[in-house]
Amino acid sequence: MDDFCPKGKLRGEHGLSYYIETDSAKVLFDTGQTDALIANAGTLGVDLDRLDAVVLSHGHYDHCGGLSALFEAVAPARPAMYAGKGYSVRKWARTNDGLSDIGLPESSRPPRVPAAIEVDAIVNPFPGLFLQPRAERVDGATANPRFRLIEAGVERMDDFDDELSIVVEERGGIVVITGCAHRGIVNIVKAAMRAFPGKPLAAIVGGFHLGDAPDGTLSLIADGIAELAPGRILCGHCTGTRGFAAISARNRDVSWLACGMRVDV
Repeated sequence: MDDFCPKGKLRGEHGLSYYIETDSAKVLFDTGQTDALIANAGTLGVDLDRLDAVVLSHGHYDHCGGLSALFEAVAPARPAMYAGKGYSVRKWARTNDGLSDIGLPESSRPPRVPAAIEVDAIVNPFPGLFLQPRAERVDGATANPRFRLIEAGVERMDDFDDELSIVVEERGGIVVITGCAHRGIVNIVKAAMRAFPGKPLAAIVGGFHLGDAPDGTLSLIADGIAELAPGRILCGHCTGTRGFAAISARNRDVSWLACGMRVDV
């Protein structure tokens, strides 16, 4: 699932969902915001009944809204679900019209779906596949103040402590897969490279949340990615066209990971 859906017979929406297959596991990373991923999986010949796990990048509706539809579709199978600690806390976005609920929908909560295994430190659920939580913000940037939490009646900025990324270790290096990279795509990749010292960065994949970033920020991030020297970049969803253009101007082998694409990395 991706916002950009150029292929016929597939459904696009503002959301992200990746089917990831390694030598050791079949994993669904996020579920978009509706049941559209179920139809797309059928069209693409992806057998969701054989999933080993579901991983949520963070608790926003466009990444976990399809959970109920997924577990209904694969029943009686109940693949394990992993999420960052605190993923189910109510999440909000502040606009000129006030606060909007953008968090985990009621349909995506137990008992409709299984309770998640909450991850608070890097874990290795399958050989070669790791879940990395809460990347340190080494670039000094802060989260987008538009995203909010309310705790004990007090509103504050959401630091996205629940954000998870996937790191796949393979012969050619590591592949880092993000949902929205709210904690910063460069921070996330640097955290993965610290966890796997000496390993080449084979690819960066996912949404980088650059759609509304100022031009100066785009330049800094594009340069920061170039310094990491990834072998390949596959981005989409919240990266935005301006973000894609900035990254493409400073990096080689950059592609938009559109709905329905199949790639080997």
